[in-house]
Amino acid sequence: MFGSLKKRLQDAVKKVSKAISEEKPVEEPSREEIPLATEERRFAEEKIEIKKEISELKKESEDILQDFEAPVKDNDYARQDEEKYPLDELREKEKEIVEEKERLDRVLEQENIRVEVPPKEKKRFLGGLIKKAVEKSLDEKDVGKISKELHLTLLENDVALETADRITEELKKELVGKSVPRTKIEETIKDALKASMLGVLSQERIDIESLIEGRDGPFLVMFLGFNGTGKTTSLAKLASRLKDYRPVLAAGDTFRAASIEQLEEHGRRLGMKVVKHNYGSDSAAVIFDAMKHASAAGSKLVMADTAGRSHANVNLMDELKKICRVNNPDLKILVLDALTGNDIYDQVKLFNDAVGIDAIILSKADVYDKGGAALSAAHTSKKPILFLGTGQNYGDLKEFDPEEIVNNLLE
Repeated sequence: MFGSLKKRLQDAVKKVSKAISEEKPVEEPSREEIPLATEERRFAEEKIEIKKEISELKKESEDILQDFEAPVKDNDYARQDEEKYPLDELREKEKEIVEEKERLDRVLEQENIRVEVPPKEKKRFLGGLIKKAVEKSLDEKDVGKISKELHLTLLENDVALETADRITEELKKELVGKSVPRTKIEETIKDALKASMLGVLSQERIDIESLIEGRDGPFLVMFLGFNGTGKTTSLAKLASRLKDYRPVLAAGDTFRAASIEQLEEHGRRLGMKVVKHNYGSDSAAVIFDAMKHASAAGSKLVMADTAGRSHANVNLMDELKKICRVNNPDLKILVLDALTGNDIYDQVKLFNDAVGIDAIILSKADVYDKGGAALSAAHTSKKPILFLGTGQNYGDLKEFDPEEIVNNLLE
């Protein structure tokens, strides 16, 4: 079930994930995040210059000291050399050199403090470099690749354009600007796609049994749909599922040849009462009589078949409106053939606009490979899909679980 859509979605996700994860990370860090290594190098160069100055001052100081320590040859040395070695000037010069050296020492000490990077900052900087190497921030361009590939995949698998647009738009909102580990890009895209698909599929659930039990008198379920969608078979499957409520079956399809006999055969197999009139009779009257019979017999449930209708059957569509006015069904279930593909969008709109629908059964899901019909049906109608028809037996009616469907498609 839905095998083609599953394969195509998984292939699309893998393709774009691989392309994005293999892109080389940007090596230049942003200006806002100044590389501490560059600062350290600049401070180190300043330190070398200061140390060079200090070294020159030391040499000059040593030369003066050497002059002070010159050997005295005779008693007149100090008087004779006073002009050559003016002591006051030498002392002043020495004082200036000492002061300059002390100043430079202080500068050097400050530079050492500046260069000493706190451990937390070093960790932040190194963490930033590692993050850039192992993580990818998804931008508009990246997400554009993803959404384009997935949009095409959805359209090719019978997802209506409006529905595909909605899924990919939600995907963009979820992914743009997100920082993702490069090893988890595929997983992240899958999670975002799951969320957007669930947003389309998940509608308010209907608990039919609770509704039946809470109803005073018989609960009327009416089945609608195009010709050949499997209305009568779906009705019989659901009747079998709800047999504890002693369903009465109403043969409201008085138009299609053999439709009454088909429902009677189901009634015989299931041991359920079938209320019928002649072909060509008023369908509204057949269903009305079935409700009266159920009330008299103490049955809690009436399940009414109706004739298949299409865009061209104006008279039959008017008749359907009359049936709803006369009988006021508690639950109107639209049966859709999964194999219909993109035409599901038009079918949902036709019946919803005409009489309003409450829920959907998607028939022939077991032989439907593409899977897009379910997404389109739920999104177009804004109504829940109750069941999937998965075979010809009465038990082949699988409760529709959006999470199970989405997980199956993407895992």
